[in-house]
Order: sequence, then structure tokens, then C-alpha cells
Amino acid sequence: MGERAGRGEASWSSSGCQTFVHYLIARRDAANSGLLYTFFHLGEEVLPVFCSGEAAKRFLSSRDLDDGWCVRKFSAEELISLLFITYKRVMWVLPNPLPGHMLSEDALSHLISQDEFIGFLVAH
Repeated sequence: MGERAGRGEASWSSSGCQTFVHYLIARRDAANSGLLYTFFHLGEEVLPVFCSGEAAKRFLSSRDLDDGWCVRKFSAEELISLLFITYKRVMWVLPNPLPGHMLSEDALSHLISQDEFIGFLVAH
């Protein structure tokens, strides 16, 4: 799985350890801060996850979404927590989808199960 999941950008934690961050598209307002942008494929929810803020911004600008959505940075620990919260809803993660190619056969060949992605985050 390694390269498909993407390593993310490096960041430094308060303990001085290097951690990797990922970017998601989320609701901007505090009342819906836990609401993440997902899409459906064959009736199952898919969460796009990005390894750079710029890639996430390009993707967001290509979608026809209202101004209530923004790009948010998450540490691996935060992302694992979010994935556990959405465990019954989100079945798949799509790393670094390209704008306009999200549902292409090539892009969908990179779908990773939520369990596999959590395992990747824990291991790295």
C-alpha cells in the first residue's frame, strides 16, 4: 500500500517528533466541524485524503461546493480518531484524487479500505 496512501507533509509535534499531516475537505463552521466531504461509489462513502494542502485546495476549487467548505490539516492521530468516528459510514479512502478524475477507473483503482488506511497511519 505504501505509495498509494501517500506519506503526507512533515510536521513537528509538541514532543519534538516528526509526524506526517494529511489534508481533508471539511465544513468551515464550528457547528459542523466534524463534517467531512465525502462522495459515494457503488453505494459506499469514500473520503478523499490529500498529502499536501495545495493538492486539497486544487481539488476543492474543482468541486461545485458552497463557501462553507475548506481545507483542514490533520495529524495522523487526529485522522485516526476521525476515521474511528466515521467507521460505520466511510468505507474507503481515496488518496490524492486529481480534480476532475475522482470517479475515473484509474483513480478508483487506488481506493484503500478504511481499515488498511488506519493500519498505514498507525505504522507510520
